[in-house]
Amino acid sequence: MFRPHRSRRVAFALTGLVATVLALAAVPATATAAPIGSAPALQVDGNWIRDANGNGVTLQGVSVLAPEQNDVCEYCNSRPTSELIDLAADAGAGWNSDVVRLPVTEISSTTDLAAYDAQYIAPYVQQAVDLGIYIIIDLHLVRDYGDTAGAVPQSMVKRFWDYIAPIYGGTSNVIFEVFNEPINPADWNTWKNYIQPVVDSLRTAAPDTLLLMGSPQWSTMLNGATTNPVEDDNLAYVYHIYPNQGSPTAALLDAKFGNAADQVPVVITEFGWNPEGEFSDAVTRGTTSNWGVPFREYVDAHPWIGWQAWILDNFWKPQMFDYDWNLMGGEYQGQFIKSWLAGEPNVSPCQTHDAVGASVQVSSVYQTFTGDNLTDGDCTDAGRWISAIGDTTPTATVTLAAAQDVSSVGVYSGYSGGTGVVLVDFTIEVHTSAGWQQVAAVTGNTQAARDVPVGVSGVDQIRLVVTNPSASTTEAKIARVYELAVRG
Repeated sequence: MFRPHRSRRVAFALTGLVATVLALAAVPATATAAPIGSAPALQVDGNWIRDANGNGVTLQGVSVLAPEQNDVCEYCNSRPTSELIDLAADAGAGWNSDVVRLPVTEISSTTDLAAYDAQYIAPYVQQAVDLGIYIIIDLHLVRDYGDTAGAVPQSMVKRFWDYIAPIYGGTSNVIFEVFNEPINPADWNTWKNYIQPVVDSLRTAAPDTLLLMGSPQWSTMLNGATTNPVEDDNLAYVYHIYPNQGSPTAALLDAKFGNAADQVPVVITEFGWNPEGEFSDAVTRGTTSNWGVPFREYVDAHPWIGWQAWILDNFWKPQMFDYDWNLMGGEYQGQFIKSWLAGEPNVSPCQTHDAVGASVQVSSVYQTFTGDNLTDGDCTDAGRWISAIGDTTPTATVTLAAAQDVSSVGVYSGYSGGTGVVLVDFTIEVHTSAGWQQVAAVTGNTQAARDVPVGVSGVDQIRLVVTNPSASTTEAKIARVYELAVRG
């Protein structure tokens, strides 16, 4: 596996080649000239994307919010798109993105494309060239396609790419994602008939640019490409996946896109998750332990599949930062994606936390499942604390080695293969120099991995008090807890 080398270079001036481009590709006179490329050109070869030297390239990075939507959130203290692109590519800050996906959203059949390009595309292409990374110009439409009322007409997509392709087709940093998420008709052959003329027209001005191709049903039907591919020599297929599609087992991912990726090049241009709460919704609700870790394990084993995580933002779900731009860790995706980009080991947040090795006192013990298991980093069934039968209020108190700031506590409960045996109702208390205070009361929980916000400084002890240990009507009413993961 080869991840393209990024060299930080001095800023490239816009080239004087615009006259040649105009002559060859009939770019409107108002078009912005493209910068010279600073990243190797990419070419599809079988199911791989390769550079000019034949090295297999695994494009790994993030999406940013569409620049024209950067001020939508009135309470988020939004950051400039340029600042986020710099961050995504900043190895010193620990991000290491090879590619940034730039959505283009506010496009219609009458959009002034020259003005749009000058404000929302050209500056960021230049920035990607300066940084030596790839940038995906993503026509981020999420609509039906075709001639029905409310659908995106083929002429609108063609108009956009016929304008954009001559400008950036000669810039090796640039990748084109042709149509983000067509929805209906949910038929691959219908989609191919719609999009093939767009590709053919685009190729007259940009014969060599790597294209990324979506599919119907929010880019989840790429399997059609294995039997009836879009006719093009430098095109990879897109898949979008979130927790609402199911647990990321090998069998599920094989069926979704993995088997196809053995035959055609595939890039996951959208995926992401956050735990239940304000930073997720019905589509994106999931946890790092139960969704992110197995998803990464699968993708890491298939290095010919590239990926771009959604989204490096503090507003658009599932965001990586909270509203104050604190990177969210634990069962939230932000820190996990950053660590993945840095090539760090694929480890569940249940296993690594600030209280590993801390002493624990518990109200009772079942068999050999002692309280020490709550801070041992062992998140297997053998590494649980289990309370005794008859303990009506199972309680565990963790004493930290030193007082610290605590942002959250991960409560991991249940057991593998068991249903209805996660903790249902419980409270979290913290102790500081001012004494004990309750910071959270959770009721009706159904999650095996529950990240509980705390936000208290100077904490030296943490207490879990369980008032309903299980919803099961067949299993014993006892607390079954893998870990209390303390996070600063």
